[in-house]
Amino acid sequence: MMSADKGRRVVVTGLGPVSPIGIGKAAFFQALKAGVNGSAPLCKIDTDRFERKYGCEVKAPVGPLIPNFAAFAHAGAASHFALAATELALADAGIERAAIRGQRVNCYFGTTYGESDRIDSMVTAMADPQSDPQPSVDPVFASEISRDVLRSIGSTGESLTIGNACSASNTALIFGYEAIQAGDCDIAVCGGSDAVYKATFATFHRLGSMTDKDCTPFNTGRKGVLTAEGGSALVLEDYERALRRGAPIYGEVLGFSMNCDADHMVRLNHQRVGECLQAALAKAAVAPAEVGYICAHGTGTVANDSNEYQAIEAVFGASPPPVSSIKSMMGHSMGAAAGFGAIACMLALSEGLPPTINVTEQDPHIPLDVVAQGFRAGKVDVVVNNAFAFGGNNSILVFGNLK
Repeated sequence: MMSADKGRRVVVTGLGPVSPIGIGKAAFFQALKAGVNGSAPLCKIDTDRFERKYGCEVKAPVGPLIPNFAAFAHAGAASHFALAATELALADAGIERAAIRGQRVNCYFGTTYGESDRIDSMVTAMADPQSDPQPSVDPVFASEISRDVLRSIGSTGESLTIGNACSASNTALIFGYEAIQAGDCDIAVCGGSDAVYKATFATFHRLGSMTDKDCTPFNTGRKGVLTAEGGSALVLEDYERALRRGAPIYGEVLGFSMNCDADHMVRLNHQRVGECLQAALAKAAVAPAEVGYICAHGTGTVANDSNEYQAIEAVFGASPPPVSSIKSMMGHSMGAAAGFGAIACMLALSEGLPPTINVTEQDPHIPLDVVAQGFRAGKVDVVVNNAFAFGGNNSILVFGNLK
């Protein structure tokens, strides 16, 4: 799938990060610029029987950020992250809830594991004859994430939870972009959410793809990912509407592409990723030389980083733009990850490039211009946000400053 011919212009007007390194745009941007390392021993799951112990968790409670929290207290952590991120994004966009209640505002959120902890709890309770029966199975469905967001803002638009794993929030942004372009809505709240659950941690641990303490993308001797959590939300808006109300405009969605490797369950196919990247630039009417920054998927595994480099090289040749991986700071938040990448792209368009921390010796087989010596000041005009997922689901967005 690739972006169609240009229709209505779509811009980003609100940012809502709920992350392990900062909650809210100001705190998140400051953490990215400072190169904060969010890695710490995990507290929300029991790691006693696991070799690895570290991850990146959201420490502060998010309930106080959610309007009418009592109505959503029964929901799981992933929904709470999405609800809190939505509130931050709407506030950042200067959109009052009363002004959009009853209006068609579409909500698209991506996730990998949804509310899998609720499934664990339900199955555990079913096996225990002394436990109380589960009152409802509704909270276990991942579809509740986007529906909870829709209910919280009182929208009459559509809601969709997208489950194509770690590229899901890029896909959510693409759905919002296309809905606005088609005239289906003027505003879309898009992003992703996931929590550190036992299933998430155990899966990556069993795959042998987890690092011990620090995530080190593009580094020699890199060991793998850090599981993480959070909620990322962006407000997409019709450009003309944003102008009329004097909204802050962080950037414009220029184009996108999605494809599927249809090759290997967990290993990137660099040829297909390169095709996706090339198609995204073509549909955005952007030449490779115009790109000023790539927010890499950059998980810190040997295979992912190598294959992503080969895809970048195939499109940009010997002089690719600067690249960084914010997962070095905040871990891999699965379905929320690409949304955080998109928010980081807005920082690149306005102030400068976030660093890849923990790079002590860059892999000589990945000769990219990795932003590794701290924040690189100086805004750029065009950025690319890469997102790839198990199953070969590739999703790439191109953003730019208004012209």
